[in-house]
Amino acid sequence: MRVTDKFGVLAEPRFRLLWIGRTTSALGDAMMPVTLAFAVLSAGGSATDIGLVIAATMVARMVLLLIGGALADRLPRRLLLGGSDLFLFAVQATVGVLFLAGHRSLTILLGTAICYGAASAVTRPAVAGIVPQTVDRAKLQQANGLMELSRGAAQVVGPALAGVVVVTASVGWVYLLDAVTFLVSAITLAFLPLPSMQRTGGSRILKEVAAGWSEVVRRPWYWVTLCGHAICNVGSSAFYVLGPVVIARQVGGAANWGLVSASMAVGALLGAATAMRYRPRRPLVAAHLGLLLSVLQLAALTGHFPTVVIMGSALVSAAGVAFANSLWTTAIQRLIPEELLSRVSSYDWLISFTVAPLGYAAVGPLSEAVGATWTLEIAIAFAVAGVATVLLVPRVRQLRQTGEGDLHGWPDLDDRATDDTPATSDTACTTTASPESAR
Repeated sequence: MRVTDKFGVLAEPRFRLLWIGRTTSALGDAMMPVTLAFAVLSAGGSATDIGLVIAATMVARMVLLLIGGALADRLPRRLLLGGSDLFLFAVQATVGVLFLAGHRSLTILLGTAICYGAASAVTRPAVAGIVPQTVDRAKLQQANGLMELSRGAAQVVGPALAGVVVVTASVGWVYLLDAVTFLVSAITLAFLPLPSMQRTGGSRILKEVAAGWSEVVRRPWYWVTLCGHAICNVGSSAFYVLGPVVIARQVGGAANWGLVSASMAVGALLGAATAMRYRPRRPLVAAHLGLLLSVLQLAALTGHFPTVVIMGSALVSAAGVAFANSLWTTAIQRLIPEELLSRVSSYDWLISFTVAPLGYAAVGPLSEAVGATWTLEIAIAFAVAGVATVLLVPRVRQLRQTGEGDLHGWPDLDDRATDDTPATSDTACTTTASPESAR
């Protein structure tokens, strides 16, 4: 058996370096939600202050995301990601040292949250664009599946690791450990050789942001699909708001909600693993049928089902979402020209970050007005409507994929005649993210 057959996409040297850095980063990301809560409390804060710090990260990210997408198309993505990692290495290391020295302040944590949000506004679009530069076209879906699998594994290990370090040492040591993950990621990027590619430049950054919007608008299949995702995100938010409430009424309460959360992490791993091995003939149709599975976890909350049933539905739903994310990411990386990819992807992230909080905010008042069951049924309707909106788009249904990963089924794809055609140069291909952190 050849090495490339045994290790698959990890046999690609460029992707292997990127994967090591991103996986290490994902582990650091997964540690921070638990750490942040204890950091705020140790600084004399309250639950309200925890929410304020989280909100600061989300606002900074939302405000700067489109700028980040334009920068990632304008500058070398490797340098942009490496610079962001080194910046946050310094930030996290400073916070860790200050906390270990006894200087604990909500102001420090608020500033750190803003730095995290600003950095993620740059790194998320850049990562979307850099993966196709590191892997062969035929292995792109497997690469995205492996990245999704790594993030899922980190979500299982990270919180537990953070809890152990906080209990046995202190919050400051978790910040230092997170700083190390940024440093490791920066080092891997420093050794990552990437070919040159066509870059935007010479115009003002806001003009390039507007150009990104023009590229979104001129692709109806893309912006209609984003609207469908937004509708799904609104519906899915009901599970995270009402799930703990429904579970709390059962025997076991909070402990059972922990089991449901764990089952979702396992489901995400299974969905990502499936995406690594299964290459559907109609990738966008298969992706959104996977996304439709999210209704199962909502439906499980509407009846008096035992926790094990809710766990099973949550596992299947999470698997479907992870599978959908991998296929969607791969399709966008293949269908959008590489020099536009980060800007176009930033609009996808922006819609998700904007709509999801609105859903979280609306679910509580709505459930108080009409009841939890009616709210969940409305949420199911939103999720179904979102997927139906996407599947009604002719190009979503028409796109085909061969066993080798080549896309066809659109006239402009078959003729290689328009901007929607994936780049075919060695730079873009041969050498080649509803539903929070800096990476």
